[in-house]
Amino acid sequence: MLDRIHKLILRSTVPPKTVVDLLKKTTIGTAGSLYQLLDTETKIHALHQPNFIYLERNGKAIGNFTLCNRNIRLNGQIEKGLYLRYFAFEGIFQGGQSKGKAQSNFHTYFKESFNTSNFNPVESEFLKSVYWGFIDPQNSRSFNMNERVGFETIGTFKTTAFSRVSPKLKSNVYRIKEDEKEKVQNLINTFYAGFNFFSSVHLFDNDDFYLLKKGDDIIAGIQANQVSWKIESLPGMSGKFLVKYAHKIPRLKKLVNPNKHEFLATEGLFWKDGYEDQVQELLEGVLHLTQKNSLLIWTDSENEMLSKLKIRWGFIQKTKADNSINIVAKFNGYKADAIERIKNSKKYLSGFDMT
Repeated sequence: MLDRIHKLILRSTVPPKTVVDLLKKTTIGTAGSLYQLLDTETKIHALHQPNFIYLERNGKAIGNFTLCNRNIRLNGQIEKGLYLRYFAFEGIFQGGQSKGKAQSNFHTYFKESFNTSNFNPVESEFLKSVYWGFIDPQNSRSFNMNERVGFETIGTFKTTAFSRVSPKLKSNVYRIKEDEKEKVQNLINTFYAGFNFFSSVHLFDNDDFYLLKKGDDIIAGIQANQVSWKIESLPGMSGKFLVKYAHKIPRLKKLVNPNKHEFLATEGLFWKDGYEDQVQELLEGVLHLTQKNSLLIWTDSENEMLSKLKIRWGFIQKTKADNSINIVAKFNGYKADAIERIKNSKKYLSGFDMT
């Protein structure tokens, strides 16, 4: 059975047009908060070592797993990781409890795939490996798929928004220079030394890393990727109001524009001890330089680093729902005590991965 299914599965390390078309029309989130990624066609080409595993019918992709190879730090060691970047299936994982034979065969194939280190149950490798991704627990279809193929929840994360209607120029905030990258990488490595899932693969992408300097001393920095979403729905009465009316109110439109919401997705935020009260200056300076009005920072539930900062976060943070998203993983070749240490640890989250 696995051999028959395997012959139907297509694989590529470059983005197939049919997969791009499928992902462009895929809506992310749940009934309360739904959005569409508007820059998928560009961003998909910036993935790090991607593997597209997909199905086609009548010349159209009907399902896709996109897995990105990535070396990550786990319990102090560099380990082989596979990040589940995109998951979109039109039929195989849809529907209710009743499953046909073909669907059950596909379920078995993918479950066996996640037991290998190369996502291939026919030409299998069984090295120590971990698959991981993020799932909204309110999205029952994705959450059920997660359990059926052997993933477990290892933590949760939250999103914090910083916004300004008119961000001010900060003369000591600037884009990173080439000869500063090694020093800044060392500062980041030190700052995130105790974090699992840390990887630097998307730091310095497009040189979109910004620094705050006092004299000759680099005291803080952040990677800030420009992102564009179409917001289809937001939770609560305030969310419904924003989706319906924000684009008609000039000042509010700068902060929330449902038709084309542009913001910065960040990662690698660091600062030197004693300068917690200066990070707001960095964030506002970055918004001014990029001509954006908001940015997002992702932190896991075991990480309270943002609570140390003296920041007025702004309108978006005050009004948005504070949803908790699951961090899920499938461990192959890991002992139970090692998995437990990972679950209880602080986890690094990449803004590139989230958007």
